[in-house]
Amino acid sequence: MESLFSYLKKKRNTLVLLVLLGFSLIALAVQSNDISNGSKQLGYSFFATIQRGISGVGLWVNDVFRSFGELREIRGEYQELQKKLLEYRSMERRLIDLQEENSRLRRILTQSEQTEFEHLNARVIAKEPGVLFRGFTINQGESHGLKKAAPVIALVDGLPALVGRVQSLSRSSAKVLPITDVQSYVAARMRDSRYEGLVNGMGQGQSTLIMEYINKQARDSIQYGDLVITSGLRSLFPADLYIGRVEEVRAAEWESSLTLEIRPLVDFSRLEHVFVLTEGGGE
Repeated sequence: MESLFSYLKKKRNTLVLLVLLGFSLIALAVQSNDISNGSKQLGYSFFATIQRGISGVGLWVNDVFRSFGELREIRGEYQELQKKLLEYRSMERRLIDLQEENSRLRRILTQSEQTEFEHLNARVIAKEPGVLFRGFTINQGESHGLKKAAPVIALVDGLPALVGRVQSLSRSSAKVLPITDVQSYVAARMRDSRYEGLVNGMGQGQSTLIMEYINKQARDSIQYGDLVITSGLRSLFPADLYIGRVEEVRAAEWESSLTLEIRPLVDFSRLEHVFVLTEGGGE
């Protein structure tokens, strides 16, 4: 008996290890069912998560394709709205043009009624390219009763201003020689001081005129901005048509007369409508 006790004492560590191992096996056996059930639940949870993920991806893909479709629809609607906007702007521009044309026609009608001379209304339909002050064509001609050398005027701030004269005629149109042309000569006088002279175009695309042969005694009577009008003496043009304003007075000591530089009242660069006089001028 003592020997058995001694043997067990020697093998104490081994016996403790075996006892602990036994308890461990029993505990493992007891928990095996729970572990199996937990594993199943873990597997179910894992596959459920994957399924939910796949389902979510599918929904996302559907949303993406639906968004692309909606984007195409929005783009189509945007392009259609742009097209309509351009159409509305075009309509607005045409309406504004019609209103402006109506306003111009009303102004011309008013000017025509204010003109005391017998006349025909005419529209500028062509200008010589590159040469602003050489000549232009109007839409009235021989069939409308126009005559060669007939005076052509425009109203400027209510004043009958000289434009030029009819140079040549066709059946339905006429070419006008403006007073700025070097071939143009107009008998003129100062409106206020009544001194007379001869107005000549400078040509070469110049917009100013020269008035010559003015008595030198008029030097102190002529001021910058004074108006020059037609005199009607030995001229194709009737009296009292406005020509322009004085811009410069030249009085050379060796000359017996004055020379004036005149700015025409008519702005030829913006000339659109004119009146051709049918009495008091022409050949």
